[in-house]
Amino acid sequence: MKAIFETDDPKEIIQLSKASDMASFIWELTHNGWRVFKDTNYDYHPAWERINELLEEYNINPDELI
Repeated sequence: MKAIFETDDPKEIIQLSKASDMASFIWELTHNGWRVFKDTNYDYHPAWERINELLEEYNINPDELI
């Protein structure tokens, strides 16, 4: 696959070049991030609920990213 993007905006260049890394991070966070807290007394559920709300708000499906 070949894609060509043209921009003079340095921030947009960084966002485009890091898109794959960001997708991998989102997938890892949503599928495995909670495991760090699984065997602790920390109630991670509210944080994961908020993460899922934001994913829905921004129409991001982690399973479509990888």
